[in-house]
Amino acid sequence: MSQVHHFTLSEAGYVLGRSPAVLNKAVDTGVIQARQRKVGNAVQRLLGSAELRFLRLADELDKDLTPAGRRRLYGALRKLPSDAHKLRLGSLELDLARIDADLEDRMARLEAIRGRIERKGDQGEAFIRGTTIAAHLIAALARGQGVDAVLADFPSLTRDQVEAAVEYAKAYPKRGRPYPAQSLKSTLAVLAGAGAFDDDGDLGDVEPRAVP
Repeated sequence: MSQVHHFTLSEAGYVLGRSPAVLNKAVDTGVIQARQRKVGNAVQRLLGSAELRFLRLADELDKDLTPAGRRRLYGALRKLPSDAHKLRLGSLELDLARIDADLEDRMARLEAIRGRIERKGDQGEAFIRGTTIAAHLIAALARGQGVDAVLADFPSLTRDQVEAAVEYAKAYPKRGRPYPAQSLKSTLAVLAGAGAFDDDGDLGDVEPRAVP
């Protein structure tokens, strides 16, 4: 890869297509090592290019690597410059160009998605750029209702903006209480379809029911 990158576990998970929990376990069990960065009262784990390269290679060479071979491979990758695309391991030479190109593409996609989002306020809440609409809200609604339903509820948004919010939330999960997976408009529509309103438009005398 052309330059050194360091990613949080959620960012690395997005680039690799793995969950942060899986990467966290890999660090805990000593499969890979992570740098540590203090953020407030918390300690954040960071992965570099060697870790991303190793995890991609380990997937492809899974049946051919012994535990000792994995350790040798990881050690060699940690010593390899990030701009070198060939790795010699004993008599074996590995071409990293394809893997590096794929990782670079995913990193570029992550950077492009970050460009569609901006953080505002003291808490640094993420909003879709140029709007006052929270990115994590849109991501939660898209997961619960689908992109088309979100576009109907938020006609000022484009499909690209909604999809960028969904991808952003994968790399940067919301902290604290999650947003609801269904909008108020959709909830009211469900209630109306269930006959929950009387002739005056108020909630009628119906038994409470869960919104599907």
